[in-house]
Amino acid sequence: MAIARTGVYVDDYLEYASTFPAELQRLLNTVRELDERSQSLINQTRQQTKYCLGIASQKGNGNHYNNGCNDEDETIEKMRKEIESSQENALSLCTEKVLLARQAYDLIDSHVKRLDEDLNNFAEDLKQGDRGASYNLLFLTLRIL
Repeated sequence: MAIARTGVYVDDYLEYASTFPAELQRLLNTVRELDERSQSLINQTRQQTKYCLGIASQKGNGNHYNNGCNDEDETIEKMRKEIESSQENALSLCTEKVLLARQAYDLIDSHVKRLDEDLNNFAEDLKQGDRGASYNLLFLTLRIL
């Protein structure tokens, strides 16, 4: 009887776990894509910040004309708004990455808990049933997995 139940445990778990790799891969690919996008935004923000600081330092050195001053101020204000927008977008992408990482963790955790539960149930069956045949079947099953 333990042999028959072993097959049920294995079949149930294999059916349960059949979508696991695809779902985990989807989550991790999405995290990678979001990471690339956020890094691009962060790099863009750094460049914009350096540019604004360069304009401000030139302005501070007195290397400007009165007409150019208003244009530079407008340029700096426009860049500041773009920088803030980029930072908000990067933060949003990073927050989404954290949420996806939590989903991946929960997915893995649920599969580990299910496997642990099935193994504990199977161990109980081994204690109650034919230990030799069940042990051999378990050993073969684990080698297949």
